[in-house]
Amino acid sequence: MKVVYSSTYEQEQRIENLVSYFFDFIFPNYFPENEISHFKKIGVLRSEAYAGTLRRAYQIMTSLQVITTILEKNENSEQNSIDMKMELLLSKNIQLLNESGMFFPFLSNHFLQSNNENTSMVYEELVNQFLN
Repeated sequence: MKVVYSSTYEQEQRIENLVSYFFDFIFPNYFPENEISHFKKIGVLRSEAYAGTLRRAYQIMTSLQVITTILEKNENSEQNSIDMKMELLLSKNIQLLNESGMFFPFLSNHFLQSNNENTSMVYEELVNQFLN
């Protein structure tokens, strides 16, 4: 038998706050508003998607905080690029988020340019209902 501890209410709230921070402050620096609303629609960073274990909650919180720190540090720097070490750390934490059950369909190169440089993840709505 294996004992699994459930995440606490405070951890759940912290994850929700980090996700809100991403949508309100991080994504607008890299994506246009219509894409951000599409991200919400398709369930990007939906916190209900993971199993709610204590280990996964810590992993999700840590990954979101690391990604936020890297991206905010990059925004405040004079350079417009992330060094190789930070890019690897960013990729690793994106991978950890996905492994933890959070849907985060981005690669590190999605965050290498700002919204002003016309970065876009192209999404097209389906015209034919049979393609859904």
